[in-house]
Amino acid sequence: MRRVLLTVVGGVVAAAAVVGSILAVVGTWQADAGATDCSEQLAAGQATVHTDRRWTEADIPGVGSYPEIHWQTQAAGNPCSRAPGPTDWRYQGVIRLRPEDATALADRYDWRPVPAVIPSYSEEYEFETPNQMWPALVPFVPDGTRWLHSRTWTETHSQGTQWTDLYLAPDQALAFVVLYDH
Repeated sequence: MRRVLLTVVGGVVAAAAVVGSILAVVGTWQADAGATDCSEQLAAGQATVHTDRRWTEADIPGVGSYPEIHWQTQAAGNPCSRAPGPTDWRYQGVIRLRPEDATALADRYDWRPVPAVIPSYSEEYEFETPNQMWPALVPFVPDGTRWLHSRTWTETHSQGTQWTDLYLAPDQALAFVVLYDH
């Protein structure tokens, strides 16, 4: 009787182990399928060029009530992972300014021409520069645009959980903004 009982119990344990393994594999497969859906949604979202007024004068001082913006976002990490915690986001935007706002902004800070080649380490250019503009935003900037940068503007307005850098082409009433939301 004891041998029969051990055989039955052993069989039940073995069956449970097999069922548990199958469930684990199916669960992993389903989680991977969900990650693919998330990854596809993320890729589509990052490829989209947005035109809604995401930021205001309070977020990016000096841009005023701009008439037009084209911007994109990219995750700095993997928001589809199972790891807990927030994801940092990077943003780039090309802002068409009103001419009077571009002039006022140009007069307010110490703007310097951005060199064609940026040194690999530069305190002046801590963030992405117009040379590193994401390809989908490039069509919104006329060829030959000469950008200016103000370290003072960046140090004054890049605080807290949102780091912001701004480039200005006052003669074309254009701004290029780089934001890190962390």
